Amino acid sequence: MPSQPASKTSSASSSSTRPLAFDLGVKTDPILYRYSFDWLFKLMASEGVKRAQLGTFFELYSLPDDYFRDLRRRADDHGIAITSIFTAHRELGGFFRTDGPGWVEVARQKFERLIDIAGLVGAKNIGSNPGAVLRDQMPTKAAGVAMYLKHFKELMKRAKDRNVEWLTIEPMSCVAEPPTLPEEMRQFSDELTMYHAAHAATTARPGYCVDIAHGYANAQKQIIDDHFALMEAAIPLTCEVHLKNTDASYDSTFGFTTADRARGVIDVAAVRKFYADRASSLPVQTLVGYLEIGGPKLGRDYSDPRLEGMLRESLQHLKATWLGSADATATKGESSIKIESTPQRSTTSAASSNGHAKSPVLIAPSIMCADLLNLESHLQKLQDAGVADLLHLDMMDGHFAPNLALGLALLEQMRPRTKVPFDVHLMVTDNDLFVRELIKIGVERIAVHAESATHLDRTLSMIRDAGIKAGLALNPATPLAAIDYVHHSVDFVLLMTVNPGFAGQKLAGGALRKIADCRAHLDRIEAETGRRVEIEVDGNVSFENIPKMVAAGANELVAGSSSVFSKSGTAMENAKRVHAAIAEGLAARVTKRTK
Repeated sequence: MPSQPASKTSSASSSSTRPLAFDLGVKTDPILYRYSFDWLFKLMASEGVKRAQLGTFFELYSLPDDYFRDLRRRADDHGIAITSIFTAHRELGGFFRTDGPGWVEVARQKFERLIDIAGLVGAKNIGSNPGAVLRDQMPTKAAGVAMYLKHFKELMKRAKDRNVEWLTIEPMSCVAEPPTLPEEMRQFSDELTMYHAAHAATTARPGYCVDIAHGYANAQKQIIDDHFALMEAAIPLTCEVHLKNTDASYDSTFGFTTADRARGVIDVAAVRKFYADRASSLPVQTLVGYLEIGGPKLGRDYSDPRLEGMLRESLQHLKATWLGSADATATKGESSIKIESTPQRSTTSAASSNGHAKSPVLIAPSIMCADLLNLESHLQKLQDAGVADLLHLDMMDGHFAPNLALGLALLEQMRPRTKVPFDVHLMVTDNDLFVRELIKIGVERIAVHAESATHLDRTLSMIRDAGIKAGLALNPATPLAAIDYVHHSVDFVLLMTVNPGFAGQKLAGGALRKIADCRAHLDRIEAETGRRVEIEVDGNVSFENIPKMVAAGANELVAGSSSVFSKSGTAMENAKRVHAAIAEGLAARVTKRTK
């Protein structure tokens, strides 16, 4: 069995300065022509696994947009997020074919459609293996690689336009399917990284989706590069992984049932440690592993029903080894996982750190309501309570909003002390001045007000060009029509449900109706453009109002003095009430859709 090599790129001590969080998902391949997506989503939810990687199938490329919008809603109803798409076959491999006309054009057409589908389901990653050189035409390999990389660079632009963050490649296990060898991985990595660096504002990031069961064996079945060696070569671009088992020759692949582990060579705990030791060299702060298995023999009455048991047993093993759970047999639907002392929480993590199954609704505690004299310890309490998906930071200038809240210096001091994404809300008259400074600090999200921006489209573009998510903030009385001519530059809409300036205000009249109207308005735009835009709400996001806000369509909650920071309970007690209120709102949302 291969053993884990010493880290060449970083050390355990260096990873402690930027802890790596781990998350778990399932690739949908094994249900194909066997069970429904709803069957899989229900099983995943019961195991506390909230990420799905959509595997491809023959009909996928021809199904209408509405199918994928509906699939996204069905996943959302079960608390599942489709965070990635990856091919199940080699159907995009035409870039390597030279045995007749049309191959390249078909591969390009299908690849473009797959990127569009990623935008429809809200996936941030989309990828494939590049394809295969025909064995009797190996001299064409170099030309095939050049053709593939040319089109991949062009497709990085399309992916960016569809709000996809990562366009990924799976390194393979034979010389006919590049990249396989470490030097091939470095060639792909260097060329694509340089291209993205030169076009960062207009291209998605190139990445590797690494299969931990891939190693390279030559024609005599001699192991030239084991899976750790190939994982090492892929480190600079590794943004997600496929979790599956294999035998000593890297011949067949399977899952992690007791029987599978008896014949397999993949030690998932060792793989997890390998990546944790190289955290500072990875391009992501949360590494998602997707269970990828084919399942039992398809289309037999004696085999198809075995799939559920195979999935559950494999997931329970991965919760113990990949996520590092102390109790892999935790109550279904819950998880006792806590991975690092201060990880960046994924927007769809398998479970919040207090054991609540993670919902599709993000919680952004408003830091202006926190104990600023003990801010670092207060932030840790919020993370421990599972109510810090984002940190909402209000910045005011005393002109646009009649108050002065948090300053740039405070954000600069906070940035190195937490990996939780910064969600900055600008309530100022000179937006561009603040945006330039926030880019230097390294925030993840910035919302600007339509009412204060002199050149709104330019300001939103400046934010997105810096790789930051751009939000459009609207005061209670501002019409939704303000979205129409800038929606192409908007990643989320921030609806103020009170007037800007102060915490503790009453809900503005018509606020709940405006959330519902905004969701309907954005859904119409999505139907036309394929771009999904979420709604964040800010103002009197109380225990009582959260269910109604979520039911109306809000998926991001700025929580302040009437919920997360309520003086009526401890941080943990408040967190439980917030999660219960969100669950109530999601249930009401499902009921509305089914009526």
